[in-house]
Amino acid sequence: MELNNHQGWYGETFVAAIAAAAGFQVAVPYPDIGKDLILGRDHEMPELDVQIALQIKSRRVDEFTSTDSGFKISLPIEQFKRLRGRRQVPCYLVMVVVPADPRKYIRLDEEALVLHHSAYWLSLEHHSMPVQREQKTLTVTVPRDNLLTVDALHEFFDRACEEVPVP
Repeated sequence: MELNNHQGWYGETFVAAIAAAAGFQVAVPYPDIGKDLILGRDHEMPELDVQIALQIKSRRVDEFTSTDSGFKISLPIEQFKRLRGRRQVPCYLVMVVVPADPRKYIRLDEEALVLHHSAYWLSLEHHSMPVQREQKTLTVTVPRDNLLTVDALHEFFDRACEEVPVP
């Protein structure tokens, strides 16, 4: 498999594994128009049966700009517009850092399957960056403090439930 496709597939699978550990359903939208994964949960109370959408980017450890506070990602303007603002289904940008060598994506032994490296998230709900007419891309910073974890995914769903009107 071509390296960039392999890397992207691994990044999506990495996030799906975190979602599975959190107990959420994972769906791949078809066609993919700005969202790579839709996470949901089946709950007996309809107001708690919500979804979130994720746009996943992946970067090899040696190919991105990292600052002390986060990771810079350049997004096409159209993609930025699909992620920003308040949405009925909350959207998050996820950046997965992967090893440079695909052979190092996982480590496996009898007791563990270890996925390398990590994923970080950013909500663009409140981003109101002005976009210039001829501008093709926009750079955002995904905070290093926003590690994507099982607890973080549960918080996304808790926030989404708070915003659902109860009849």
